[in-house]
Amino acid sequence: KALNCPELPDKAHAVNCSEVGPQTNCFGFTSFDTTQKVIVMSFRGTQGATQLTEEILDFFTGKKPFFNDAGHIFTYFYDAFFFLWNGGLSQDIRNLKYKYPDYELWVTGHSLGGAIASIAASYVVHTGLFTGDQVKLVTMGQPRTGDYDYAVWHDKTFPYSFRIVHHKDIVPHIPPQYGKDELFHHRTEVWYNNNMTTTDTYHVCAEADGLYCSNRQLDSYPPDHLTYFDINMPDWGTQGCPKM
Repeated sequence: KALNCPELPDKAHAVNCSEVGPQTNCFGFTSFDTTQKVIVMSFRGTQGATQLTEEILDFFTGKKPFFNDAGHIFTYFYDAFFFLWNGGLSQDIRNLKYKYPDYELWVTGHSLGGAIASIAASYVVHTGLFTGDQVKLVTMGQPRTGDYDYAVWHDKTFPYSFRIVHHKDIVPHIPPQYGKDELFHHRTEVWYNNNMTTTDTYHVCAEADGLYCSNRQLDSYPPDHLTYFDINMPDWGTQGCPKM
């Protein structure tokens, strides 16, 4: 029933995250839980063919420096995060941190949202809003987000960081690892080599981005990217309800 469906959070942000071409929106929201004592940042994945095309075309535009000691970030993901951060997300997080200074920060996202979540978690730690051990990062279907230096810095910074991958999801294998940009995943991959129900087994992969776990797959199955834990990710958070 509609009454039981979640409403759009007050602290939601949808911004144009395209510098050129048609408008494409990136979306994220903040929330908090006084029972578990957490602040949350959550980010939506790619929406529609136009945004997907822009991301693919941006594979050829290279990377942007993150911080002097933290490597480089793929251009589209870098820009998308800062459009959201400067579009109101920064003020929300600062207000929540001021109100709940001892709360943990949980950061999550799917697909493009997973890449933005990785950058968001890294940014708030590097700028001193949180420490690495105050942050828990869990992404789903995250594409490669930064270069080798970014991956190394990330691994040294976050004791709790997991990238969940569903079976033959192709997105965690793009952009390509090798080439002029040399993008790499950070740790730790959790691979469900099955239908990914809540009771299915999984592999926790010690390697960050070698020829192990999901990288052993020689083929892909696009529906695996759209479904995680039996949830249709484009409708994430509203299953059985109208889209937000």
